[in-house]
Amino acid sequence: MNRRDFAGTCLMAAGTAVQQSSGLGVWKALGRLQEEDGATPIEGGRWFSAQSPGDGMLFEFPAGTLAKSRALTADMLLDGKELAVFLIILREGEKGRGFRFSFGALNQCSFRMRLDLSLVDQGRWMSDREGAFLKPLCSGDRVDLALVDRISFTVSRTGPGGARWVMTPLQMLPALPPKLTTPVLPKGPLVDEFGQSALRDWPGKTRSLAELTSRVRRQFEDAPGVSWPGTFSKWGGLQALKLGEGTGWFRTQKHNGRWWLVDPAGCAFWSAGLDCVRVDTDARVDGIEGALKWIPGRDEFPGADRTSGGGRSQTRFINYLAANMVRALGPEGWRDKWAHIALAEMKRMRFNTVANWSDWEFAARAGFPYVRPLSFRGSRSPMVYRDFPDVFHSGFEQDATEYSAALASTAADPAFIGYFLMNEP
Repeated sequence: MNRRDFAGTCLMAAGTAVQQSSGLGVWKALGRLQEEDGATPIEGGRWFSAQSPGDGMLFEFPAGTLAKSRALTADMLLDGKELAVFLIILREGEKGRGFRFSFGALNQCSFRMRLDLSLVDQGRWMSDREGAFLKPLCSGDRVDLALVDRISFTVSRTGPGGARWVMTPLQMLPALPPKLTTPVLPKGPLVDEFGQSALRDWPGKTRSLAELTSRVRRQFEDAPGVSWPGTFSKWGGLQALKLGEGTGWFRTQKHNGRWWLVDPAGCAFWSAGLDCVRVDTDARVDGIEGALKWIPGRDEFPGADRTSGGGRSQTRFINYLAANMVRALGPEGWRDKWAHIALAEMKRMRFNTVANWSDWEFAARAGFPYVRPLSFRGSRSPMVYRDFPDVFHSGFEQDATEYSAALASTAADPAFIGYFLMNEP
């Protein structure tokens, strides 16, 4: 298949046809992109390989070619065992504004790259993850499709050995294509019955249920005896650097020209924290259930298999950590037992802060220093850009007052360090 044909051929994958569209023209190779001959696991695809970031292809066409299109799409499969990140840039002229769309790929599982062209207005920064189509993000500039006259498709990040992938022709379509519901899995299932990679091996990989159960139970039994080093204060502060009498609360103090956090006992506190201290292995699996060797039953493992939404918008998540805890510790009280294990492991590794996006309530009950997140849901002040509110709006002050009211529940807790207003606005 030559380059002209590649830009305009109807793509087929997993038995689902995507309608044919006009082509984007002849593409030019960027960097050291290589085409390879040979059979592919995706019908109508071609093998490509890239050695360095920036390797890829460039399409040039008359301005306005994309104006009546709704989507760009291609079916892909990333070979190997290491992540690659791809980048699509829609640009208005050679040096004009550029809209950037990046995404990763799950190795050895085909996916349909779907770029909704309505995203070019930059009203959203993230599109939906679908199967092996990972973390699609928008950045760069807002562009006018009537002015866009070029598209680059490149690799932006690879492992040490570069990236190799199969790709069907890049298409522009008048409507979003259907999601890919039956991916190709050339190496078979990707995840074993414990939630581990089935494609990789490493020292310490769990080999059996007996091994899993023995290790987790031992961690729980050992947890009460785990502590920070003797040089740490009760709160994880530095006993060797006492900055005054304790106030019973975390605070700040300037010492020798440097600002310090000070723990409730008056010791300097260097906060070393872990984000997301929670049973946080929810993996979205709708559309790729065939990649899993085992799916925990909902009745036997409550919380390990859940869905949200409905109809075409329904998503499904599997939590292997939850299933493993139930298998090792039993269905009753396993979450509290997990918390004892998690906090003990943090002390063993000398972490002294349960950081943002965590189940901080476990830390509060244990007297372990923590921060907590807030979530702004202003009902009066409008958003001026994405999720950033209009702080000059007459209703913002009342929204902010209600927003801060959530902190009342931890105001009297000496283990409470502080809070996060939100993630990046």
